[in-house]
Amino acid sequence: MITPRTLLLWFACCLAAPSSAATTPGGDFTLHTPRGEAVSLTSLRGRVVLLYFGFTYCPEMCPTELLRFQRLLSLLPADKRTQVQPIFVSVDPKRDTPDVLVPYVSHFGQDILALTGSEQELRQVAEQYGAQFRYVPTGSSYTVDHTANTFLIDRTGTLVQIIPYGTPTKEILKLVSRLLP
Repeated sequence: MITPRTLLLWFACCLAAPSSAATTPGGDFTLHTPRGEAVSLTSLRGRVVLLYFGFTYCPEMCPTELLRFQRLLSLLPADKRTQVQPIFVSVDPKRDTPDVLVPYVSHFGQDILALTGSEQELRQVAEQYGAQFRYVPTGSSYTVDHTANTFLIDRTGTLVQIIPYGTPTKEILKLVSRLLP
């Protein structure tokens, strides 16, 4: 029988046990554009990066977040806009082929960078940032459950904040503006 004391001890041990969650999230990664060009986070140094994991068949969260990126860029002064790089990382490489991914992301603006990779590469980058995704069968097809947060990375490549899904654009604008010179 599990007593409240046993449960409390178990919980305390879990909190004290070392885990991968104890490591600092973020870090450099390399993924590829739909045209196969390698892009690393290091290559974007000097720019504030907004990193979002999603997929083109996403019915609500992904298009909403990409619209938020589009709006955010439109609110920035022209001289600051080029110092911000929104990135949409597709975690569905099977369906998000270049013929699908390029027009999808372009619909939200030419300044949003689309990246993807193999499932193994995507899982590694997602894990680095504390994001998750999984493929869920839906009859003859599937959907992708995924973390819907945006990861705010400063001009040195350091993750500075995880922005919850649904954060108003003007709040994100304040966070991004603080990181710009």
